[in-house]
Amino acid sequence: MKIAIVGAAYTGLATARHFRRQGHTVAVTTTRADRAAELAPVADRVVVTKGSDPAGMRELIRDADVVVLTMAGGLGVKDGKPFMDPVAYRDSYVGTAEGLAAALDAAPGLRQIVFCSSLNAYGDAHGVSPVDESTAPNAASPAQQVFIETEQKLAALATPARHVCNYRTGTIYGPGREHRNELRFIAGKQIPFDGKSDAMLVHRDDVVRAIDFAVARGLDGLYNLFNDIPENKETFFARVSAREGLEPVTWLGVVRGPRGVSNARIKAAGFAFADPLGDREGEDLLA
Repeated sequence: MKIAIVGAAYTGLATARHFRRQGHTVAVTTTRADRAAELAPVADRVVVTKGSDPAGMRELIRDADVVVLTMAGGLGVKDGKPFMDPVAYRDSYVGTAEGLAAALDAAPGLRQIVFCSSLNAYGDAHGVSPVDESTAPNAASPAQQVFIETEQKLAALATPARHVCNYRTGTIYGPGREHRNELRFIAGKQIPFDGKSDAMLVHRDDVVRAIDFAVARGLDGLYNLFNDIPENKETFFARVSAREGLEPVTWLGVVRGPRGVSNARIKAAGFAFADPLGDREGEDLLA
């Protein structure tokens, strides 16, 4: 198969490597020309472009069978400090969906689109529990609205011959992003998020495996993608803090999150998590 991947950072890089190992022809994007040499071992073609550029997108998806969207963006630097640029953030997601729609003529045989969205699209799910794919999202912030709008634009590209799978993923961890590495940025601090909301985590390689699963099964529609850790954020990260000797986090609960979220639909489709309880965080599950 010819597989085009928009975004070749943490998850996208692992996805490209996985499909290349399987013998597929892989094309990837990067917005930085200086990453082309780094990406050459995992891709047959590296296209330096933004996803929102239809010309660059046409070059990427030319005659592709599958398009995978694992983009992340909007992070800039101001006064020497990182900050989230809302315009660039929107362009990375909504702009990419629009760029793909404008470039579809370059891939007349395209049969599968897979987008890694976010469970953040639920917001607090309007206080409803349990939460599944039929639960209305709640765009409580511009960032959450971006995910919802991107999903909608991509879903509109579905046809009987072209399936679109939107994965709402949990927080992605894995090699180099072990729980302790992520926690050290917030250890001992007060943060506005809801510690009583579900942990909702997923190993990077389970995301890659789920992308492969969607391609193999021709999945269509919306799926929650996170593993089976039974604790809420507060309890799970308190356990990690104690294990790693870090200061506990104080969860202020100002920004409410969903509770009782279900991952039953993806499991009912036949997918099994390689790291269901989050205890293989440092392992390469695709090796």
